[in-house]
Amino acid sequence: MSSAPAFRQLADDLRGRIAAGELPPGSQLPSMTKLREQHNVSSTVVRDALNELRRDGLIVGRQGKGVFVADDVSAAARRPDDTQARLDRLEEAVRTLTERVDDLAAGRP
Repeated sequence: MSSAPAFRQLADDLRGRIAAGELPPGSQLPSMTKLREQHNVSSTVVRDALNELRRDGLIVGRQGKGVFVADDVSAAARRPDDTQARLDRLEEAVRTLTERVDDLAAGRP
């Protein structure tokens, strides 16, 4: 049994499935409920694992649709985990949130 936290073990498992092509770019990840049941972990563990993969640029959430493998996983996997890369991901997240807020303000779902 690994000494890594449960969320890290789950994130590593999903990361490996993505790298192996089992979860190809654009594919939908199993639901939180299914991940929780498959790995016998809590919702918090699943959420933390998905947040780690999201920070790494490997997955993206689509409101009302689910969580998907990022379209350009190879670029996300190659990107160094340094301050600039984190800033780039943060800029993209802000851009996405701004678009969502604008859509909601305009009455678009």
